[in-house]
Amino acid sequence: MIISQTRNPIIKFYFTVSLGGINYKITIYFLYFSYNFTNKYRFYGGYVQKLSLTFKILSIVVVLFLAISLLPVITVQAAANPISLKDFSATLKKSNSSQLAGVFVNDILALSVVQQASTYSVSSKSGTVTQFGLASKYGSIGLLAHNYLSGSSFSKLTTGTEIILIFGDGSTKKYVVDTIKKYQSLSPADPFSNFINLDKPDTTISSDDVINETYGSGDLVLQTCIKKNGVLAWGRLFIIASQVQ
Repeated sequence: MIISQTRNPIIKFYFTVSLGGINYKITIYFLYFSYNFTNKYRFYGGYVQKLSLTFKILSIVVVLFLAISLLPVITVQAAANPISLKDFSATLKKSNSSQLAGVFVNDILALSVVQQASTYSVSSKSGTVTQFGLASKYGSIGLLAHNYLSGSSFSKLTTGTEIILIFGDGSTKKYVVDTIKKYQSLSPADPFSNFINLDKPDTTISSDDVINETYGSGDLVLQTCIKKNGVLAWGRLFIIASQVQ
C-alpha cells in the first residue's frame, strides 16, 4: 500500500492486486481533518503548524482506522481495462497453424498453452495451461491446470460462457460451455482412483469412465482439481464445451 499526500486537503491510499492474471488498482480518498484552535494549531492541506507529535500520530491512526473500516464499501477501479483478445494474441509465440498457443475468456482468463513433458504432467508455471495429449484419442482438446494456479479461474466458467482458442498463426476457434461435471476422487493421490459423479452420488465409476464421460463428450475440455476439507485433489472439475461453427 502507498499513501500519498496532495496539496489539496486529501489523503490518497492506493495499492494494486492481481486477480485472474489482471492487475487492478484500488484507490481510496479521504479528506484531511481540519482543526482551528485559538493558538492556531492546524492540520490542513498537507501543512502542520505547531502540532504536537502525539496529535500527529493520533491523526494518522484515525485515518488508517477509517481506511480499514471503510474498505469493504470502497469501489474498486481497474488500473487498466482487462486485456483484449487482440492484445493477448499479440503476446503469444508465433508458430504453425496447428499448434495451440492460448486460451481466452473475456474478463476471466487469458492463458498461454504449453505441452506436456510426460503423459500426466501439468505445468507448475502461473499463467499457463497444459494441453492434455491423451484427449485427442477421444476426439477433443484437453487443457489442464492446477487449482492453485491457472485452474482457480475455471470455476468462474458457467454454461453459455464463450471460450476462444488461439493458434500459432493467430487464427482462432470459438467454443461455448454446455456442460460442467464434478467428481469426488476416492483416492485423491491416485490418478487412477475410482470416482463418484456428484450428480449421481450413489454410483462409483472408474477413471476410464470419467475420461469417457468428459473427454469423450465434448470438443474442448478444461480440467482442474477441486479442493475440499484441506485436500487439494479432493475431486475433479471438468468444463466441457462445444465448437461454434
